[in-house]
Amino acid sequence: MLSLKTASQWPLRVRFACATLAGVLMAALLYLAWLDGLVAAVQVAQGEEARLRAGLLLAQARVGQLPQWRLQQRQAGAELARLEQQLPDQQAMAALLSDINAAGQARGVQFSLFKPGAARPQGHYVALPIAIQLRGGYHAMGALLADLARLPRIVTVHELVLTAGKDRLLTLDAVLHAYRLPDAQERAAQAALAPKPAAPAPVPAALAWQPLVDVDVPPYEAAGFADPFGALPVAQAGQQQGGAAAPDLRRPREALESVAVPAMRMVGSVRQDGRLSALLLAGERVYRVAAGQYLGPDHGRVTQVSEQALEYREVLREPGGGWRERRGSLALQKSGAAARASARQDAPAEEAP
Repeated sequence: MLSLKTASQWPLRVRFACATLAGVLMAALLYLAWLDGLVAAVQVAQGEEARLRAGLLLAQARVGQLPQWRLQQRQAGAELARLEQQLPDQQAMAALLSDINAAGQARGVQFSLFKPGAARPQGHYVALPIAIQLRGGYHAMGALLADLARLPRIVTVHELVLTAGKDRLLTLDAVLHAYRLPDAQERAAQAALAPKPAAPAPVPAALAWQPLVDVDVPPYEAAGFADPFGALPVAQAGQQQGGAAAPDLRRPREALESVAVPAMRMVGSVRQDGRLSALLLAGERVYRVAAGQYLGPDHGRVTQVSEQALEYREVLREPGGGWRERRGSLALQKSGAAARASARQDAPAEEAP
């Protein structure tokens, strides 16, 4: 019987057969290890094939959407160009500030403060804050803000504070933000400070771009609404309440109705086409006012104009809900700045709307 202890004494044929058997077993083990790795590699390749096949199907679907993407790209480019037209360059910013000031004057609102601040770069645009302080009537300020919303340029209003004064006029403190395109130097500075762009995100399968919807800002309609700071309810025009007829609260307000009567001065008169008009100094502007026009926040209406005085009639709200009439006059003044303002009326004066 063969024993491993005497393996060196085994016959040569036996020793050769055992060595052959051991080699075959070693080769079998190595083959099994190689085969296991090959199976794992085949599984990885099959998974990669499935992923690539799904990517191919997705790419084929996107190729079918390419004409639609190109059309939307042209539409987005045209819309971007239209939006950039609402952002003036640095040279056109002065014209925008002039338009804002003119909008306030057209509504009879006085600018007590108009102070542009330092420009603030905001990426693709530059914001210019403008601190303003307005004095006037509530509805006149509402109409002015509606006019700003309808400007061809983008102007937003921030930090609004309304304060009612003893003269029944309101003071509005706010910050306007006007926007413009950056110039070459500002773009270069922003590009130097911008972080390095990250890797591009994968293109989504669905189209996400939608065109912007134009918003039509309606005109400011104060008809039928009372001044909340005056707490005056709406009454029908001509309706008799108490001692006087109620005024027409639905009519359009005129420029001088946002100015308190004590703040006006009569500085002269002018006759045109046989009609005599008074020249009233309100703030830094001179208005030409004829009989029948309105002035002051209390529904004042000019009843008579002479070369020496202007007479008016006001209608005031009583605490009990009725209306009472009050009459007054503005006498001609010729002293100081008023006399100089009257002398300047050799040129045609601006008539209050």
